[in-house]
Amino acid sequence: MSQPSVSRCIKEVNEAITHFYHLIKFPTTNEEYEREKQGFMRMPNGFPGIIGAIDCTHVGIIAPPVDDVQFPAIICNSNLKILAINARFPGSVHDSGIWATSAIRRELMVKHEEGNSCWLLGDSGYPLEPWLMTPLLAPNLNEAERRYNNAHRSVRNVIERLNGVFKGRFRCLNRHRILHYSPVNAAKIINSCAVLHNLCIEREGEPYLDEQIEENPYLIDNDDEHHMNNNLLHQGRAVRNRIIRTHFMN
Repeated sequence: MSQPSVSRCIKEVNEAITHFYHLIKFPTTNEEYEREKQGFMRMPNGFPGIIGAIDCTHVGIIAPPVDDVQFPAIICNSNLKILAINARFPGSVHDSGIWATSAIRRELMVKHEEGNSCWLLGDSGYPLEPWLMTPLLAPNLNEAERRYNNAHRSVRNVIERLNGVFKGRFRCLNRHRILHYSPVNAAKIINSCAVLHNLCIEREGEPYLDEQIEENPYLIDNDDEHHMNNNLLHQGRAVRNRIIRTHFMN
């Protein structure tokens, strides 16, 4: 087939898959929140309250005037199912900048104000907030804090596995490939792949891990803590300290 014919087919398939975007769904009811919490609790080193893990990953595209990379933000559950994806941002945008504009963040803020204890796990590129737990980076950690970091690293690894599976399953998203489409169409392709990935998870169960992600998120220095809302930072520290006292102290 010629490239124009392939492009037309991809466009038609992308349009058809938009009718299945409901398969990418962040929990909204208390029952759905509890189901995700239980999934993470069943993981080795799992601790209460976790509903998802968040990260961003690079997808190469043909260079537009400003940027040559899409930077999808992804949230997944304990079974590697994608709960939310946002492929609108270029690679020059920092993780924390994408998170600051997220509708999921606003929803978790409301849940927190209603007294619900639930949080995502993010690496140190994200700001510590009452609904987003990050690792401790202080050099002199006590035993409980080290246990928290180890548990955080172990459980949060689910998003690293998801990125490896996702790009292994859809090679057009692999860092060694390039999507020869505009940023808008590239985002549609990424979203379509996410829908198909969730269908695979529902029908196949545990996926085959094709490749490992080489990044170590615990070596990133978080400069953003100096620029974030101090009140949220203090609240986030209070929640994280409570988790450590409750679940990681002897």
